[in-house]
Parts: sequence; C-alpha cells; structure tokens
Amino acid sequence: MKNVILLLMLSFTMNLFAHDGGHGPALRDESFHGGKVTAVINKSEVNKGRKAKMIYKGELVHNSQKLDVKLYLYDKNMKALDLTKFGSTVEAVQIERRTENTFKLTLDKSKKFFVGKRPKNKRVPFNIDVIIKDGDKSLFAAFDGLD
Repeated sequence: MKNVILLLMLSFTMNLFAHDGGHGPALRDESFHGGKVTAVINKSEVNKGRKAKMIYKGELVHNSQKLDVKLYLYDKNMKALDLTKFGSTVEAVQIERRTENTFKLTLDKSKKFFVGKRPKNKRVPFNIDVIIKDGDKSLFAAFDGLD
C-alpha cells in the first residue's frame, strides 16, 4: 500500500516538471493595467525557450466575464511603443489543452493598445499566444496560465 501511494505521489510531481520554462526570458515586471506581462520574441526562436532573445515586452489584460482582451506593447524598459508600426491587427490563438481558437485584436482608436473579443473558454487555466507583424518579422508572445 505504501508503494502504491509513493508511486502516485511521484507520478503527480513529474507532471509539475513536464514543461520547463516558457518562451523568452522570465520577467518580474509589474503590469500597468492589471494584466500578465511576458517577453515578446522573434517567432523563429520559439523553441529556444528561456534562451530566446527578448525584443519587446507585452501585457495582456482580459476580462473573464465579457471576454474582452487588450494587448499593450512596451520596450525593454516598459515604455509604451508606437503601435501604428505593427499594423492595424494582431493575430491571437486561445489554447486549451488540445483545442486552439484563433481570433483577431485590432488597434484601438486611441492607438495605445490592441483590443478584441476572445472565444469563451471551457477550462482553466488556458493560454493565449499572440503573433505580431513587425515589418517583415513575425514576433511571438505567450501568455500562459490565464483564468
């Protein structure tokens, strides 16, 4: 019986270490708008994990009841960027286990953030990945563990 309990406990702890790190360097920055802050990296460096080079920082703010999403972009020192250089829309994907739902974020009239409606999630936590066009480059930001 002790062996069975030990085996169960060991298998649960292995699941905790299944995903080591995220996409881009770990950040400790505080959010300005109550969202989650993460590194924005070159999409070609997604598989490098924490070793990917940070280009910008992004903050994702979402409202669970209204399904509203706002994306703010900052430089490395958390100063707001001119968002007009990224075009008028940003592609986003909401990921829940094996399900992916794509949606768009459009540049707000104030030109301070991108805004849109996300699909209703069935499970928590869920992730939202964002793909941003910066000229001829594709940038990537992963906002994991949202609820």
